[in-house]
Amino acid sequence: MPLGEPPDGAGSLAAFPAHRVAGTTLHRVWRYRSRRGVVRPQPWWFASVPDDAAGGRRFDLPAPMGTCYLATTACAAVLEALQAHLVNLPIDELRARRRVELCAPADAPVAADLVAPSVAGRFGITAAMWAGGDRPLTQRWAYALRRDGWWAIRAGIQHDPTGGERGVALFDHQGSHPPTGGSGGWPHVTHRIDDDADLAAELSTWGVTVRGTADLPFA
Repeated sequence: MPLGEPPDGAGSLAAFPAHRVAGTTLHRVWRYRSRRGVVRPQPWWFASVPDDAAGGRRFDLPAPMGTCYLATTACAAVLEALQAHLVNLPIDELRARRRVELCAPADAPVAADLVAPSVAGRFGITAAMWAGGDRPLTQRWAYALRRDGWWAIRAGIQHDPTGGERGVALFDHQGSHPPTGGSGGWPHVTHRIDDDADLAAELSTWGVTVRGTADLPFA
């Protein structure tokens, strides 16, 4: 069964299964240094649907709203952030990025749980929601969930063939700022990822090989 359109009726997704995000360890990988050398020290970015919706990210919302993407493991955050580079991953792509680790605050928003077993029969959800190629369709689902009161989504991640990794998408106003929810803020610790031996070892289990600057890509 293909993934269909979200229901039109306001409130039709209000009773969607929920997942408590508060207390969850989350990770986010972002481009810390641009190709022009500009440093962006803060990890937060809430992306809106671009003019070409197919070029946006999976759960982007229409402006003035936006979506910030995190994952529940460091490896999952790297897999999602470096999708286009996973085959023969260049070390320079890791050097240009950082990873933050945080514990979601007690009043973090509850997430609509797209991986709850019951959503298959109740709402017609399939793995295409997080692994399919129709971005405008999944963006419409994100909009419908936000319309019905949800401020977060829990889902699988596209570049995990095992189906066991999880991502969390937060909704908020578009732009570069910390999440609005969380009375104590969202304190985080920043890590380099280019010299993280444990992360490199974990990535190797996914078949991801980090390539040195002078190393030629595999044929």
